[in-house]
Amino acid sequence: MDLEAIDYFIKVADARSLSNAAKLHGLPKSTLSHKIRQLEDRLGVALFVREGRDMFLTDAGAEFLDHAHRIQASCDGAEAAIAAMRQEIAGTLTIGSTGEFGTSFTSELLFAFRQRFPQVKIDVIFLSSGYLFAPERQQAFDGIFYWGEPSNVDYIARRLTGASFGLYASPTYIEKHGQPEAPAELHDHRGIAFRTPTGLQSWHLKRLEETLDVLPPASCVANDYWMIKYFAVAGEGLAYLPDFFTEIECATGHLMPVLPQWRSPEVSVNLLYPRRRYVSRKFAAFQSFCVDFYKQRAQHYVPRYCVEVVSTPPRRSQ
Repeated sequence: MDLEAIDYFIKVADARSLSNAAKLHGLPKSTLSHKIRQLEDRLGVALFVREGRDMFLTDAGAEFLDHAHRIQASCDGAEAAIAAMRQEIAGTLTIGSTGEFGTSFTSELLFAFRQRFPQVKIDVIFLSSGYLFAPERQQAFDGIFYWGEPSNVDYIARRLTGASFGLYASPTYIEKHGQPEAPAELHDHRGIAFRTPTGLQSWHLKRLEETLDVLPPASCVANDYWMIKYFAVAGEGLAYLPDFFTEIECATGHLMPVLPQWRSPEVSVNLLYPRRRYVSRKFAAFQSFCVDFYKQRAQHYVPRYCVEVVSTPPRRSQ
């Protein structure tokens, strides 16, 4: 539909006269008349009743005027949005992150953000919670990705997504040691344990209202989840890992869920940022992007990390 004809129709309807509309907007009267006739021919109805020099809306014209105003408002909104996008969003964002899943979790979001806003540079720093929230670093970061609910820190928290832990093992391990059918059987298996600053992480599992904590004998202990996943894929034992962290390995058949009905309570993943009077355009864009990213994560193509089993070719005889 001719948007210019709709604009002229609104002008004539407001002025109630071709002559008045022409004088008010500095347009040729003949052009206004021609556009109105074209619009009426397209719609197949009369939009005005002419009485002398005055023009009054017909019932069809009054109905169309309501739609015409909405069309015009929508076009104005679209134009304003594009105009805002043309204002350059640039600069450097300094992002802090706790290190547990920073590489796999944070990288894909930041990569997708850079594809949308290539003029923004990203400076990412992985630190422990104690260093991230030290008083002298209060203004060092534009934002912080944080796994869980922070306590005793004066930050605004925006929840991005949530994840829960479950048990995973390689098909090779299951074939060799069997599939546990109940949590009580886990003590008969080897675990791959994560070491926290206060000791080994127990496997906190829940099914409906039933909860339990398990920690079987560990064949390997590490304070790095990538190493734990590596050993799980290699068949060394059962591992307690988040769902998003194992989805590729499960899809490729290198890992499989164990007791899938038993999982940990969901843990929130938050974007934290200091309370500020002024929020820069680049961080406002970043915050909005982060909130939306996990609502439509599948729509973003991003490189993904995974642990893959690569067969070693046999040596050639000399």
